[in-house]
Amino acid sequence: MSKLPIYLALATNVLIVGFTPVLGADDQTGEDPAPLLERVDRVIAKVRTRELSSLSDTPWVVMHAVIAFEKNLEVVDVRAEKKVGAIDYLCQHATHEGKQIFRDENGRPALPTRGLRYGLQESFKVQDHADQFLMAFADADVALNTPILAEGGKRFTVEDMLAAAKANLTDEQELGWTLVATSTYLAVEDRWTAGDGKSYRIEDLVALAIRRDPRRETEGGPHHLYGVAYALDTYRGQQRGALSESWAEARSYLDRYIRLAKEYQQADGSFSADMFRGSRPSRDPRQMVWATGHTLEWLTVALTAEQLQEDWVRRGVEALVQVMESQPLNAFSDGGLYHAAHALIRYSGEVTD
Repeated sequence: MSKLPIYLALATNVLIVGFTPVLGADDQTGEDPAPLLERVDRVIAKVRTRELSSLSDTPWVVMHAVIAFEKNLEVVDVRAEKKVGAIDYLCQHATHEGKQIFRDENGRPALPTRGLRYGLQESFKVQDHADQFLMAFADADVALNTPILAEGGKRFTVEDMLAAAKANLTDEQELGWTLVATSTYLAVEDRWTAGDGKSYRIEDLVALAIRRDPRRETEGGPHHLYGVAYALDTYRGQQRGALSESWAEARSYLDRYIRLAKEYQQADGSFSADMFRGSRPSRDPRQMVWATGHTLEWLTVALTAEQLQEDWVRRGVEALVQVMESQPLNAFSDGGLYHAAHALIRYSGEVTD
């Protein structure tokens, strides 16, 4: 399925095993008269009301908001005393611990990341995983010639970020984010050589990814599966006919975890808090939005538009919508909130195409 950056929004309430939501008037009667997509529309609008500020929101938070709302997002830049576009803010204005977030690493742009501190105490508040920013930019169709300002005045572009990602690639790194970035900015048949001399194509990354157990990946696998599904979707958009080699295996790999997501789905429609390790209800609204939002997000790429309209998926959407309306935005984690919003935006775009 092609990515449709449609910006909608939603609203409602849910009864979830493990916690009791705040019920609205419509829920007291057991019915909400609004069609599901109208409710989705209202909830996304609710999330958009959250104002982002350089004073209170880390670059990591702003990056997650970009995943959801792409180019249609602003940040209050306290130093500049004005609102700026979120992507421009991240690329040229964002600081953390008093320094520009981008660094010049041997002539290529780099970001402080968990495990790669560049002198910061909390580098994970800039980027938590390799290529996470580049994935957000790719998913938002940010142009490769978009300028970047690094510490010390060095200037780069998003294309330089892509070159750095290709050069730094290793077989052992997390692949979900890199798959989205390379699938967006490269043709599927392109080949490149990493800094260690190894040659890669996107299909090689897919082959590496599908040999892994998603349950051992970050947050139990949703980002990993999103990357595999995104790469496969891009491949099908560029290549017609039957799937071959690793691409056919990738389809089977995704289908396996689609079945598990459905098998472990809760009676109220929410998805398992244990992702693919078993069936477990969420303990509170925060965990429910995190788990169901992350699961729905990768499903919107892995499933066809027709499959997304099946009852089990619709029940997952309804459960997510209800909880997101019934609770204030600060009841949810930053990442959980924006991944859930992204899931709902993608869902609405796919089923209304």
